[in-house]
Amino acid sequence: MLNLVRQSDCAQAREAASARLDCELSELEAARFELHLRDCAECRAYAHEIETITAGLRAAPLERPKTTVLVPHRRRIPVHAAAAAAAVLVAVAGSSFALGKALNSYGPAAPPATTAQSGLNAALAQQHLLAMLGRTRSSSQRHPGGVQAI
Repeated sequence: MLNLVRQSDCAQAREAASARLDCELSELEAARFELHLRDCAECRAYAHEIETITAGLRAAPLERPKTTVLVPHRRRIPVHAAAAAAAVLVAVAGSSFALGKALNSYGPAAPPATTAQSGLNAALAQQHLLAMLGRTRSSSQRHPGGVQAI
């Protein structure tokens, strides 16, 4: 006999059969599914078969495994390592930005910085990074295991 139901309709109906077992069908989807089952004997048989299997599985008693299952612990990155990585990232980004500004060929040239001035800027940047790292360490001591954003 020629089946007049499109194959994609059967695929959707089989998904709906599974969703119905989990009570995940809306009223419209359930009505569409019932209409399809009325016309398609194959999907009707499939829906009945998975309902029978599911009912049997849900009625079966739970069993304990005979062997012990060990789940490995996830390795966590220590907070101070994450803070150090963030400090390095900030330092690299800041130096890249400063280098980009210094090498910028567009616009008027900036007067060259004196050695004392560049040393002062480097010292200030270092103090700033150390202060941020100290703030992260002190807050990580309050929240052990937590990741702290800088």
